[in-house]
Amino acid sequence: MNEVEEIKDKLDLVDYVGRVVQLKKTGQNYKGLCPFHNEKTPSFIVSPDKQIYHCFGCNEGGDIFAWLMKTDGMEFVEALKKLAADAGITLAKNYNPEKNDEREKLFDINEEACRFFQKNLKGTLGKKALEYLKKRKLTEKTIEGFRLGYAPGGNELLKKLIADGYKKSDLVNAGVAKVKDGRLVSQFRNRVTFPIINTGGRVVGFSARVLDDSLPKYINTPSTDIYDKSGILYGISEAKEAMRKQKHTIIVEGNMDVIASHQAGVKNVVASSGTALTERQLDILKKFSPNVKLAFDIDMAGDMATRRAIEMAFQKNINIKIIEIPDGKDPADLVQKSPDKWIGAVKKAAYVIDYLFEKLFTADVQKDVLKKKKATKEFTSFISKLEDPVEKDHYIKKLASRIGASEDSIRKILEKNKKTSEKKPSERENISKEIMDIRNEVEKRLLGIALINKSNHKYFFNTMTTEEFKNGETNKLYKKAKDYYNAKKVFDLKSFTKMLKAEEAEVFNILLIKSELEAENLSTEELSDEIFYLAKKIKQLDIQEKKALVAQEIKEAEARKDDKCAKNLIQKMQQLLKEEQKL
Repeated sequence: MNEVEEIKDKLDLVDYVGRVVQLKKTGQNYKGLCPFHNEKTPSFIVSPDKQIYHCFGCNEGGDIFAWLMKTDGMEFVEALKKLAADAGITLAKNYNPEKNDEREKLFDINEEACRFFQKNLKGTLGKKALEYLKKRKLTEKTIEGFRLGYAPGGNELLKKLIADGYKKSDLVNAGVAKVKDGRLVSQFRNRVTFPIINTGGRVVGFSARVLDDSLPKYINTPSTDIYDKSGILYGISEAKEAMRKQKHTIIVEGNMDVIASHQAGVKNVVASSGTALTERQLDILKKFSPNVKLAFDIDMAGDMATRRAIEMAFQKNINIKIIEIPDGKDPADLVQKSPDKWIGAVKKAAYVIDYLFEKLFTADVQKDVLKKKKATKEFTSFISKLEDPVEKDHYIKKLASRIGASEDSIRKILEKNKKTSEKKPSERENISKEIMDIRNEVEKRLLGIALINKSNHKYFFNTMTTEEFKNGETNKLYKKAKDYYNAKKVFDLKSFTKMLKAEEAEVFNILLIKSELEAENLSTEELSDEIFYLAKKIKQLDIQEKKALVAQEIKEAEARKDDKCAKNLIQKMQQLLKEEQKL
């Protein structure tokens, strides 16, 4: 048993959740109001047997580690240390719960490279680079804190790493080397290096800047097994505590903007590294705070990636504000000349929709009907994505007032946008979707209730075929459960669950909890009747879908006056009716 499993065995999730949520015992589980979304009827369940929690209203769930990470904004390693201390377990000095030799090798190489670059910055070779950083008004404390360095020309780093026992392929896989004209060369040469550090404090790659005006100005580590530009934010390791305390995060474009802001005392700052925010980055940000301030110019008309990022943020209930920087400077330039102006700009950040509204509907636009029409089209296409009806109504009124139009005309534009964006499904798609939605719920209910009821295992596994479970998740779980039963001639829930992969076990446990709640007031006889009914219902739904599709095909054949095809389809329908009667 490893430390993670030992912690789970010693601690009770119910105790931890009970400190935040008022729980009430219901059957085998506990129920309460979800702490992650507003609700009046409890849909939040904690299972003491499975040691997991799940909300059937918002789908938030996990184990004791996930609970601490979600409620306290901790990273996994932080939660591990906290829970180990609570459980009285001493972790091994270099314990890593997700240790993978190949990935560890990549982390180690990047760490060695970072130290090599730091050492060079302080030496003779790094004199020019150090002068550049000091010219940007960075202090020695800041330079050391962000582990800035210098990558000299040549391949000294590669020689050192190979001498340390790493293979050439390891260096390429880690992103510190590349093959050029058949030769292994350093990825970074004659550049200031900015190590990219993940939330766990480990170096995963580098961004490196030239010291002159040559291009490209910056180069980054290519994608590796430990570094993906779309899934990390520069400065996150240094900013995370401030992000929690300040309850918002400032996003800037460049590494130097992050560093200068930290030095000025505004530490809840990270960089998107020149790209629009991705869904993965938004998920990282939300762990620390649902409030984000963007410190770069937003061009909704010309930058679809930024537009999509803002729309995703609203879908994830992340609030976006825009920081306007005086004189159009970069944050780093502003901080260098006037730190107080930067702090003031952060405080004055405007809600993104208000910001866009003022950008689009300028005095110049108001005088030109064509410009007004274009701006209205742009703004309505954006507010049509808003989920909150009160918020949407507010901006409809504001827009109508600004352009001198009626609210009805704005609503008509929004309705037109909605119809344009919606793809009308075909009749056949509608039929299949309607029946499949019902079937998905029946399959999940049958699988869960049948497996928690031992007396019906034999009937269940002998009656249902794998093919009758159409839903991807239930099909996979049923197949594994049936294989387990056939091999052992009995079915043990706990033993079976341990055989599943982590993501499969999570889905399976949620299904079981729901089934336990549904079955808690049923007698053994009633449970058996329910299992028989659901098994029959699946077979009926199978025939119903076939009948509906054949009926649609008959309709289409008659419309094109294909009598032969229609006749064959009618015979097919009669056969389906006979099969249905046999059930």
